[in-house]
Amino acid sequence: MRTARGRIRDEQGVTNVVSLIMIGGIIISLLGMIFSTYLPAWGKDIEAQTQKGTMDSFMDLKSDMDILAVGGDTGSALSSKISLGSNGGPVFGFGRMSGSLQLTSNIGLMEVRDQTGSVYAQGRGSLVYTSNNLYVEDQIIALEGGAIIRDQMGSGILKGTPNIVVRRDVNMGTLSLYVLVPTIEGATQSYSGTSTYMMSTVLMSEQKAAYNIGANDISLSISSNYPNVWTDYLTTMCTSQGLTLGIQFTIVQGVDALLNPMVTITFLTLDRMEIRNAIYQLNVS
Repeated sequence: MRTARGRIRDEQGVTNVVSLIMIGGIIISLLGMIFSTYLPAWGKDIEAQTQKGTMDSFMDLKSDMDILAVGGDTGSALSSKISLGSNGGPVFGFGRMSGSLQLTSNIGLMEVRDQTGSVYAQGRGSLVYTSNNLYVEDQIIALEGGAIIRDQMGSGILKGTPNIVVRRDVNMGTLSLYVLVPTIEGATQSYSGTSTYMMSTVLMSEQKAAYNIGANDISLSISSNYPNVWTDYLTTMCTSQGLTLGIQFTIVQGVDALLNPMVTITFLTLDRMEIRNAIYQLNVS
């Protein structure tokens, strides 16, 4: 016969096994909760913060370009930084995300001309960031024609307005147009990963000229992958100054010589125009 002490040891052994199973179940449940709930939430927060930081970097870059164009001397430079992604959180690097940056100087055409074909100014160049997220919807951020456009789920939103202003003098009644035409110089470059880069913007040249238009029609064309965004902005800009579509201005969408989408706004009753050309060298390192 088994002794009472032996039965007690057996019961303790069973209790220990049951306890281990229960502890194991609790640990598995906790790990499941962490991986299914908390880590994705952390990853989403990391991606959202990274995307916000990238947009802030584009805004800083645009601000640098505007400052240099208006108040900088040739050779002046301003610096900012941009992070393409994130190395993630402390747990298994969770929330790690990457992105890519493309600097292209042969697209993003911006041109001002009259109906005779005379070109007053021409700019080019774009900087495009593309995210590679797991939890937050991917974004494309583009700097083109002095504007910043964010593309999320195929919908473009203007986040930074271009330096294009039309204004009617309330006293004289004259209609004036101001345009900053930027050019981003440099060979095509691309970067990808999670690194942080410094961006140095150097003003290579800047010229300002004013014109009395007379009877000439003035057209402003912008090549962009977001023609609807440009159309909405230009139309709103004109109508806010009391201009009537089809009478004082027209706006059409088409393609440029390289079959890129293009928007052209034509001013039919313009009195005066001021154009500032700015050429930048953008160095990413």
